[in-house]
Amino acid sequence: MTGGDRVGKVGFRVYGCTMNKADMLAAKEYVASHGYSVVEDEDEADTVVVYSCSVRNETEESILTHIRGLQAQGKRVVVTSCLANTRPARILTDAPGSIVLVGGDSEQIVDALRAEAGSVVYGSTRLPTPTLNSLVYPVKIAEGCTSNCHFCLTKLARPRLWCKPSQEIVEAVRRAVGAGAVEVELTSMDNADYYEPPNTRIAQLVGKIVSCVRGRYMLRVGMMNPMGALRMREEIADMLSHPKVYRFLHIPIQSADGGVLRSMNRHYDPEEVVSFVLELKSKIPELRVATDIMVGYPGEDEEAFYRTLEVIRGGIFDKLHVFRFTPRPHTKAATLRQLDEAEKKRRSLLASTEARRVQLEKNKQYVGETVDALVTGSNPEEATEARTTNYIKIRLPYAPQIHGEWVRVTVRDATADHLIGELAE
Repeated sequence: MTGGDRVGKVGFRVYGCTMNKADMLAAKEYVASHGYSVVEDEDEADTVVVYSCSVRNETEESILTHIRGLQAQGKRVVVTSCLANTRPARILTDAPGSIVLVGGDSEQIVDALRAEAGSVVYGSTRLPTPTLNSLVYPVKIAEGCTSNCHFCLTKLARPRLWCKPSQEIVEAVRRAVGAGAVEVELTSMDNADYYEPPNTRIAQLVGKIVSCVRGRYMLRVGMMNPMGALRMREEIADMLSHPKVYRFLHIPIQSADGGVLRSMNRHYDPEEVVSFVLELKSKIPELRVATDIMVGYPGEDEEAFYRTLEVIRGGIFDKLHVFRFTPRPHTKAATLRQLDEAEKKRRSLLASTEARRVQLEKNKQYVGETVDALVTGSNPEEATEARTTNYIKIRLPYAPQIHGEWVRVTVRDATADHLIGELAE
């Protein structure tokens, strides 16, 4: 019996970013179109395709543990995306019998499904376009990035920048909206890197989409690194002012210390990022800005850490993802002298606590207000979820009949992560 004879029902599991989710949706559609039975419940699958992530060591360990658990149940496992691209030997050592797809797109997934256990399948890396299967739809606009951050293993997994033609992106959004999507996420490793000659960057791309695609939908523009975003200050302000674009910006500052940023090989002044955010908020008062904070990077002394902590406490950013630096193999940062692990944990806890406090204070400002929100889905065991025009999550009592609708919501309570509301009378 060959590997292809044992495929059976195929399930999918995705780790990491929205870009990975877009790749997974494309592969799922492609596999189904080639006659395979695709199941939503992983427990029902005979073969599971795992879209992996290589950003953090903890995630890598979780993925490998999950793969071994699937294999213990007698399931075949195909591992693809970033961890497969950068650490195929680790996968085959820790989870023997896995099928590793390196650099594959949705077409190579079928080749991997047919491969023998323990083999490595090599493919190309192209930009797939999934079809719609939910109210929230990710559209991948580019592969790779132009940065070379010393802590980043994903750069090795997706080394070259490759941008999808703008007309293909417009058509992907049009198909999604036509099929019922109400929220479209433009995703890539760094949306500030998007470029189509002679003069189309992310702001111009968004302009093409909103002028060409009719319908009731909102665009969420994904993460933009400061290196590129700071070169497009006016364009970004105009882009985020359009009524079909969420008033939301994700710009990862990582550290508020210039020396740490230089060690990371991130070429911007942290004070300029803060100035840019304040400038945007003066033009768009309802704008909500998210950022990423990395603590415990090699060379981060107490002064550098507290400089970052003061930026967190200052409330410039509305949503903060704080994480502790962990060295990744094959990166420059892994060769540097590392901070004491206990000290990294202390800094991470302190920064995370302050970040949660800031987020809660900001969300509590909405309690008692009535706001417009777009309903993006439900979980019967939890709640219906919606998003405000500045992309704050609101949880409502379960109400599937309002899926995809704009509703008026009165905010009754708040957590650090979301608002809690009910439909306004």
